Amino acid sequence: MPLESESSLYRYTETRYGIFEPPKGSVQVSDLRIVLLGKSVSENSQVGNFILGRAAFDSESPSDDVGPYSDRVRGKHVTVVNTPLLLNPDLSLRHITQAVKECLSLSAPGPHVIVLVLKPDECSREEKACIEILLSCFSDSVFQHTLVLTTQEPDRAEPNEVNDVLKEIIKKCSNRHNRLERNSTPAGLIASLQEIVQENDGCYLNCNKCGDFTTEATERGECTKDHIYL
Repeated sequence: MPLESESSLYRYTETRYGIFEPPKGSVQVSDLRIVLLGKSVSENSQVGNFILGRAAFDSESPSDDVGPYSDRVRGKHVTVVNTPLLLNPDLSLRHITQAVKECLSLSAPGPHVIVLVLKPDECSREEKACIEILLSCFSDSVFQHTLVLTTQEPDRAEPNEVNDVLKEIIKKCSNRHNRLERNSTPAGLIASLQEIVQENDGCYLNCNKCGDFTTEATERGECTKDHIYL
């Protein structure tokens, strides 16, 4: 059962498949490793807690606390690595690369899905550039494993429209987008995550670029040793 404090704020939109039941002949994966990337400690914590069905993440914890938590969810061993504030464009390159390396270590041998937790109407061009540089640190194929999850204020009756910049990000993620709405259910999110795993033949993200990221970004003129240029 989901936590009452979490379900009162967010439930997840079901996809066109409803409750996920793997088709015959599909790849079966017993583990599901998820990395949450976002701009808010509280929102990331609520998403992580809802996935796991318990209060694992503390919304008041330090923003650099990325410790993973695991549980059995819908028959799978689910691990969630929470990285709030990593989409902050003011972070130094050193901070970002260190955080990504820690994410990879905590989700070893690699995450199955990366979830971008974003507001639908607050994504700027600068933030888009930050997101793309950050994701490129993981792998060239990162967008094949990425889902955009948009949130809104709990007391808002109608969902906010997704702005044009965020639509571009969603398109790069093969149009994988879930909305968090008051009347949605957690089954939709789990279904969407498992769809991504199925689309990638059960393979996790091969994160082999992190060590070369600083050099490549510098050569492209996107960063100096300590800062990213947006």
